[in-house]
Amino acid sequence: MSNGGQRPDPSGFQIENEMDLLLGRAHPNPTREGCPPANLLQRLARRELPIGDPAYDHIGKCSPCYLELRTIQQTDAARRVGTTRRRLAWAAAAVLVLSVGAGAWLLSRGGNSGAAAVNAQLDLRPYAVARGETQPAGRPPLELPRDLVMVTLLLPSGSEPGPYDVQIRNGSATANAAAQGNAELRDQVTSLHVSLDLAKLSRGTYQLAIRRQGDEWQTFPVQLR
Repeated sequence: MSNGGQRPDPSGFQIENEMDLLLGRAHPNPTREGCPPANLLQRLARRELPIGDPAYDHIGKCSPCYLELRTIQQTDAARRVGTTRRRLAWAAAAVLVLSVGAGAWLLSRGGNSGAAAVNAQLDLRPYAVARGETQPAGRPPLELPRDLVMVTLLLPSGSEPGPYDVQIRNGSATANAAAQGNAELRDQVTSLHVSLDLAKLSRGTYQLAIRRQGDEWQTFPVQLR
C-alpha cells in the first residue's frame, strides 16, 4: 500500500503498558508488508473506525504500524492535560486489546509488566491425521518455551481461515493456558497467531488443542522446556 501522507516518527514513543512492550517488538515487518496508508493509520489511532474494521487486525501483527499508531495517540494526548490525558490513553489501549483478542492474557500477567514475549513457530502439518485416527508412534513432540510466547501455528492442510480456540492441556485434559485468534490463508498455508502465557507451567509433556470455533478439537503433543 502507499503511505498516503507523511508517516509519524515513532522515535519519541514512550512505553506505557504491557501491550506497548509486546506489540511494539513482536512483529518487526522490516519490508512493511500490507501496511495501511498514513491517513488510515491516523483514523485507526483516533478510533474513527468501528472496532470490527479489518484494518485493526494489521496493527496487532506489525510492530512499526503499532508504534506509529501509538505515537499519534501519545502526541494527541500530550495536547491535553491531567485526567483527560489519562482517560484517552487507557481508552486507546482498551481498543487495541479488543482488536487483537489479548485482553484476558494481559490481565493474567499481573505485575510482570517488564516481561518480553518470545516468538515461536509450530508446523502442525506433519502431525495432521484423519478424523478418528491417533498420532503415529515415534513422532517427536512439538516444543515450546516456558515463557510468554507469541506463537505462529501453521495449521494442517485444508484448515479453513477464521476464529480459532487454542489450549495447552495437561494429562487430565485440563486447560492450563488458552488463547483465541483469527487464522489467515496465505500462499496456500493457513496460519494462526496467538499469545500464550506458559511461564508458570512446569516442564513436561502437554497437549496442544486447537479447533476452529464450532468444530471438533484437534490435539498435538507438545513439550514445555
